[in-house]
Amino acid sequence: MALKTLINELHRRSIWQVLAGYAIFAWLLFETFEVLRTAVGLPDWVEPTAAVLLIIILPALLATASIQKGKPAPWPRVVFDGEAGDEGAPAAGGRPSRDPSREPVAARAEPAQTPLRPRRTARDVFTWRNTVAAGVGAFAILALATAVYMILRTAGIGPAGTLVAQGTLDERERLILADFSSPEDLRELARTITEGLRLDLAQSPVVRIHQQRYVSAALDRMELEPDARLEMELAREVAVREAIRGVIGGELRQVGSSYVITAQVVDASDGSVLASRRVTARDEDDIVKAVDELSKKLRERIGEPLASIGRADALERVTTPNLEALRKYSSAVRAIDVEGAPDRGIALLEEAVALDSTFAMAWRKLGVALGNRGEERVRIVEALTQAYANRDRLSARERDLATAAYETNVTGDLQAAMAAYEALLEREPDEDVALNNLGDLHIRLREPEVAWELFERALGIDTADAIPFMNLVLTRTHLGEYDAAAALEREYPWLVHDPTVREHFAQVWAARGEYDEAETRLRELRDDEVASPFWQRLTSAELGGIAATRGRLAEAERGYREAMVAAEGRGLRRQALIYAIQIARLDLWVRRDPVAAIAALDETIRTHPLEEIEPLDRPAPELAELFALAGEPGRAEALVSAYEAEVDETLRGLEQRIALERARGAIALARGETARAVERTRASDQGTCLTCALPQLAEAFERAGQADSAIAAYERYVETPYLWRTRDTDGWFLARAHERLGTLYAARGDSAEGGRQLARLASLWADADEELAPRVAEARRRASELVAGSGGMM
Repeated sequence: MALKTLINELHRRSIWQVLAGYAIFAWLLFETFEVLRTAVGLPDWVEPTAAVLLIIILPALLATASIQKGKPAPWPRVVFDGEAGDEGAPAAGGRPSRDPSREPVAARAEPAQTPLRPRRTARDVFTWRNTVAAGVGAFAILALATAVYMILRTAGIGPAGTLVAQGTLDERERLILADFSSPEDLRELARTITEGLRLDLAQSPVVRIHQQRYVSAALDRMELEPDARLEMELAREVAVREAIRGVIGGELRQVGSSYVITAQVVDASDGSVLASRRVTARDEDDIVKAVDELSKKLRERIGEPLASIGRADALERVTTPNLEALRKYSSAVRAIDVEGAPDRGIALLEEAVALDSTFAMAWRKLGVALGNRGEERVRIVEALTQAYANRDRLSARERDLATAAYETNVTGDLQAAMAAYEALLEREPDEDVALNNLGDLHIRLREPEVAWELFERALGIDTADAIPFMNLVLTRTHLGEYDAAAALEREYPWLVHDPTVREHFAQVWAARGEYDEAETRLRELRDDEVASPFWQRLTSAELGGIAATRGRLAEAERGYREAMVAAEGRGLRRQALIYAIQIARLDLWVRRDPVAAIAALDETIRTHPLEEIEPLDRPAPELAELFALAGEPGRAEALVSAYEAEVDETLRGLEQRIALERARGAIALARGETARAVERTRASDQGTCLTCALPQLAEAFERAGQADSAIAAYERYVETPYLWRTRDTDGWFLARAHERLGTLYAARGDSAEGGRQLARLASLWADADEELAPRVAEARRRASELVAGSGGMM
């Protein structure tokens, strides 16, 4: 009855009303598709098919409306039992009675004859019943076909079945992405397409692609060039060696002004094609959209839920619509992750964001790369802030990574950063970048046991990733397990060629007091990386730190000055000032000459005027701390006040806030406010540097007359396992800690321990410069006296 009522109503409408109804139906239909696409997903052919059906139905609707306009509804009135009809009351049997007298005479006189079959007209064909029934039937068939397809897809039956449903691939199984093949003149564009596909596949919760560094490490194990072009056959060979089941590869061809892009999923063992999809880009401007379409087709065939694909952002939105910017990003990623050329990669990333200032992924990569290279903080903050500001142009994964990087390195809100990483890991438990970076946050929070587990998980996912491996080395060292840290070098031989890994192991030997081995390793690294300004600067400074620790002050100063020159050559004025501050610390803490320390600082500021350096990059807190400890708290306060006025608190970051606390503690100490000095210095005892607050804390306790607390602080300094000891503090404080412990223990009556500490000082400075020879001789003499007095042996 409802259908009859509908048709009766449609019959009485005009053509314009029919068009309006048609438009409303079409709108409701596609709104329904939108809801279904988000909720359960739809095959990509459903909506185009529906559009074709609507196009076919429209002329039929218009024809029906035109032909049937004004004609009574083709639904006769039916009289049911018990209902009075036009012929009279029903008979006793319940049927309508018939009055023969009312029938035509001819009908009564002659037998009924079979009438001729009437000829069908347009009015008979284009009826509302036929048109509506045809439309409903067409969409019912479409709905049935969609349901059958979804069932077959999920069950893995026939061509509709996905590779995951069929058991050919596992969900979240990692695959290798081969470089797309192409003619030589399209090689660069093919590489860009490869990287674009990698970026789009990274949105998938089902498809996982091994990072390029993983493939490079595998190539290295095969004794091939780590940056060799990964053609399909080579990719298959790598996959077989690494027990990886599948390889994704493709081909780029140009046809006139168009580009045909084909992608295939290939079984690594026998080369059989598991899936193949093709798209066409009208021209270069259409390439990014075409890659996005190709990726979605592959993801659908592999087995990603259609709803997930429907919710995914377009590639041009989560990267850039600018093909040239994407090209530069692709080359930058390869330079940083594969070719070991981070400086070139940084330059390419800067060119990419110059072409598209909203290219958030490139901004994030730039900020991370700058941070890893120790570049100026103002550049790091700008890059990570831009990535964060444009985070709506990132995939969910990249958005969480950008947020965490911003909170970690710009605002210093570690809890917010942890929340972003944890949100990502809740969706993708095997996201190795998030695991590593979350571990790094636990290192900053001084929770090495938790960090160790996270780094192990990250390295287990990608055994070619040197970053979690280096963090494992650092964590083992921070746990005081020096032998276990050194053993990692033998467990992962394919990673030990990385320069940063080599640096980490050199520092393991330095932290355990094996300075000859540490120096040898750093010098070998320096010689091998002679063409790298970065490694020339870093190794010069780290060799300077070890030399200072051993009392070779002239050699240490040469190392620091070489590092200063290298930093200045790259425009890293903040870093140059930090090296100058290290030299001034030698005057203050080792030579015990505050006048020389202040003179060194004055010379540094004269040659590197602070007003010429961006406020965010000025090492004002570090300078203030040293001025205060050298006896000039007024100048220190002025530096702190200027820094606080010029640098927004939200941009200072955790390390900058820690440095400010330590500077305030030094100012209080210089003014004789020892209780406040202890409070402020203790507040600064956090973050990645495990030893940086302890020298000032021990000094504050001594000046407060709290000998036991001073001994505890000095002992904690000496015994704290920390990878970067010689780089950060040992050069100017380890010898002093042994010297002060010897004196304090002797004063407390513990001659044996006092003698042992002074003997350690003499051993540490066994090859010290001549200017330190009298102190070495005095330490030996005093150690002998104390040990002899205690009846012990040295």
